[in-house]
Amino acid sequence: MDVYLSDEAWQHLRAQALEIPRRKTGGLLLGHRRGGRFFVERIYPCPFGPFPSARKYWALNGLFEGKIIGFYSSGRRPGSAAEKFPPFAYNKLYVEVDHHPKKDLVLRPAVIEYSDSFHLVPVALAARPKRRR
Repeated sequence: MDVYLSDEAWQHLRAQALEIPRRKTGGLLLGHRRGGRFFVERIYPCPFGPFPSARKYWALNGLFEGKIIGFYSSGRRPGSAAEKFPPFAYNKLYVEVDHHPKKDLVLRPAVIEYSDSFHLVPVALAARPKRRR
């Protein structure tokens, strides 16, 4: 299983990290899933952090025509925080985003799984194709 970020999604994550590097941010990952790959086409920054209320989630999921495939947030979540995922997050993608001055953007993707409690299962970030000049 892996994650592919479109150019647009990558640009928006980078822009958000540059704009407000120290403030905690979060939002929705929009795209689709095919086989074992999550295709992140766009992001939607949310003022409520990575997880909306269940009511807002279902309203946004309807608005985005079922294209919510996951969530993102800046900074690392403590291990115990993984138990606080909402039920609608099950089997969705979760990406921790860190802006590192020397390494640009550091992404840690994982799938939110459940067996007795919620936990994160790390997944690979698919290599981005090199641009031709």
